[in-house]
Amino acid sequence: MDRFLLNMSDIILGAVQFGVDYGISNTLGKTNNVEVENILKYAFEHNINTLDVATSYGSAESVIGDSIRSQDNGKYWNVITKTPHFKDDNIGYKQIDELLINFELSRKKIGKGVNYSLLIHNCDDVFLPGGDRLLQTMERLKKEGVISKIGISVYNGDQIDRILDSYPIDIVQLPVNILDQRLIDSNKLSKLKKHGVEIHARSVFLQGLLLMPVNDIPSWFDPIKKTLKMLNDEASRRNMSTMQLAINFVRSICEVDKIVIGVNTLDHFREIIDTKKVKINIDEFNCLSINDPKFVNPSNWKI
Repeated sequence: MDRFLLNMSDIILGAVQFGVDYGISNTLGKTNNVEVENILKYAFEHNINTLDVATSYGSAESVIGDSIRSQDNGKYWNVITKTPHFKDDNIGYKQIDELLINFELSRKKIGKGVNYSLLIHNCDDVFLPGGDRLLQTMERLKKEGVISKIGISVYNGDQIDRILDSYPIDIVQLPVNILDQRLIDSNKLSKLKKHGVEIHARSVFLQGLLLMPVNDIPSWFDPIKKTLKMLNDEASRRNMSTMQLAINFVRSICEVDKIVIGVNTLDHFREIIDTKKVKINIDEFNCLSINDPKFVNPSNWKI
């Protein structure tokens, strides 16, 4: 197998841990400000200049903005931010104002010198009465040059079909990993590429579940612990860590353009940076595929 350094420009640094206590395997809580500054500095030194944030990520935007201003290295970040969660049963002028106010607030927190992309955070918002107004507003911002790309965050193939049938978008952010292969098996990734959509893979480590020692995994996952053990055994057989195998699996999906990877320590980030890319045949891992949303969609976890 050919080994070469990970193409770091394809990594998007996920910032959720910078603002909230996030992840099933996270025992350290929210990343402190000094560590965030060190991670961002290290990222830029390794040609990673894209951040994934959201207004719902607690203090992440403010922490990032403070760090960027303190470094003042003359380089710009590409920032992907997201719309707020709308709690109404329709999208009207009030919700559009909320979108614009939240977006402008994000720009002020992080800095207006960055190249923004804006995604719909809750895909179901666009399916509400008046939901088309959200993407129309985002398209206007794009035409005005305020943002460079617009997109949507999805959870399943049905959402992808409905979006592609109705709206022109640039980016789709979606869950895919060595356990959750549903969007591969259903050919939804291929469909997105046929429409010229840029695919950003998230949940590469399934909120850290794939990186946990099997004996430490909560009892909720007992029905799939055999599969998780198979994952660990397969990584060992290939002389990889589970993290290396998880990354290389997603990097070997030809339709995936970028990978969103969240970190909460500089050491964890260094480990990811030091990972060698190994081209593998993803079909060899069909035996690890789990289709039950109860286990591969963290919003369904009861732990």
